Amino acid sequence: WGGYWETALEHTSIELKENEGKLKIAYGLTDNWSLTLVPSYYSWDFDPGPSNSGLSDTVVMTTYRFMDEAESGWGMAIQGNLYVPTGDGDKGLGTDRFASGAKLLLSKKIGPFIGVVNLGGDMIFNSRDYEKDWVGEAVLEGIYPLTGQLSLNVALSGKTKRFDGSEEKAEMGVGFRFTPKRGDLFLAGMGYTSFTDLYDWGMQLAVGVEF
Repeated sequence: WGGYWETALEHTSIELKENEGKLKIAYGLTDNWSLTLVPSYYSWDFDPGPSNSGLSDTVVMTTYRFMDEAESGWGMAIQGNLYVPTGDGDKGLGTDRFASGAKLLLSKKIGPFIGVVNLGGDMIFNSRDYEKDWVGEAVLEGIYPLTGQLSLNVALSGKTKRFDGSEEKAEMGVGFRFTPKRGDLFLAGMGYTSFTDLYDWGMQLAVGVEF
């Protein structure tokens, strides 16, 4: 995954430009259980002003599927996450804190339309005085197949703030996913707009191979 975010700071002529890159490596332990490692790279640039870049935090996650939509009509899974502070917090590249999280993943197909709901949150270990102990998150996504290989994706998401004085996250994304066939290269993209002052606009692109 690669992402770009841009924010014009209020009452100034300064812009904050952020880039992120994530490498998702997933391995299926069984048909219903997978393990994923996600190292990441992050850069920030105040224009005009300072900038920095380098290795950011790493996520280790595991997902177990309880219900298969093809068999039961519903898809249900639980995901556990461990956030490892591999980024340098003094340089603004990481959080310097371990955190763990869990999410409930639900999906349902209604005709050609697929609805997805993700609910969960993260617990921060040894949180600082100005930092929350718990961050909640919710995602509602709709997927509509345009062809056998191309789908339209629309997502609404929200996340409570982690630091005192920061903004809560509320955003909408519109994008696509193109997969020629299983086992081939896939390409996905999403453009975002924020309903809060967290950022002005952003985008993500992903490329990978499914086996």
